[in-house]
Amino acid sequence: MSDQVVEGRLQLRKKPQQERSIQRLEAILEAAIELFVEKGIAETTMSEIAQRAGISIGSLYQFFPQKAAVIKAVHDRFSGQLEDFIRQIFAGVQTLDQAADRAAESLIELHALFRRQRIYMALWKAIVTDRDLSQLSGDFHEQIIASFYRDLSHIIPQHDFERFRVNLKLMILATGEVIRFATQQPDHIARNHLDQWRRIIKASVFAY
Repeated sequence: MSDQVVEGRLQLRKKPQQERSIQRLEAILEAAIELFVEKGIAETTMSEIAQRAGISIGSLYQFFPQKAAVIKAVHDRFSGQLEDFIRQIFAGVQTLDQAADRAAESLIELHALFRRQRIYMALWKAIVTDRDLSQLSGDFHEQIIASFYRDLSHIIPQHDFERFRVNLKLMILATGEVIRFATQQPDHIARNHLDQWRRIIKASVFAY
């Protein structure tokens, strides 16, 4: 599939300018979020989104060419919130020990966020089954790696930069899986796995 076709199926057909259109788009996204959490993304139809938003199906398609574009719009909203949190994890860190502590502490906060905002799990399940949408996750990971690298590169020996970058990527990928697993478990099981992953991060990812 060409990049142009991919972009077409994932993008808004029109960007609202007037207040009425802005409110209609907001109603669509709120309706989609509610349904995605209630039913799951795969089980939600465009007709149901339109009905929940109180608009015609034609009006919905004026904004979005298909459901994948709605998913992307919801993903963009919540990934922005997640990125704001993640970007501050290593801000101001001066030592590797501080970095390890911050990384370990952030696990608990991320887990709590995923528990509160069930849309994150719904989005993840949809994205991993769609090749075009999965690229969103890859791009997001690269942005986070770049941010972490900027915040931490001053405390990493220059000859270890490449190893450090690999460590960061592995930590981000693995932590995502740990958080998603823990979010679906009872509290005591989640806590055991999170505590163990915190120990692994502190003992290995930032060990030089």
